[in-house]
Amino acid sequence: MDMQVVFDAIRDIALLIWSYDGAKVILGHTLVNVVAAIAAAIHQKDFNLGKLGEFLYRKMLPYVSVYVVAKVVGVHAGLDALAPAVWAVIELTLAGDLADNLVRLGIKLPMAVEAFIVKQ
Repeated sequence: MDMQVVFDAIRDIALLIWSYDGAKVILGHTLVNVVAAIAAAIHQKDFNLGKLGEFLYRKMLPYVSVYVVAKVVGVHAGLDALAPAVWAVIELTLAGDLADNLVRLGIKLPMAVEAFIVKQ
């Protein structure tokens, strides 16, 4: 197989993903979570560089992939609400992760927020 064809396909997929605003928000929010998680790990003295790649592989890749599939399927199947619903669930999950990291950093959140979204 010609490697140029493979590289062109990867470029086309990346451009497709980047064309969706929801994917950009998910990527940005994931990067904010990475920074918060690194800060929390350093604060708690349990930083492990190896976990960074795992986080991106286990969080960012699946979230973006699921959103893009929902967007494409929704557009082609006439399910316009599918992508926004999937996006909302992903963003709520990322918000919970971010809140958890903020608590690990020692930042006090309102009790109602902590009780609702912070992992115990």
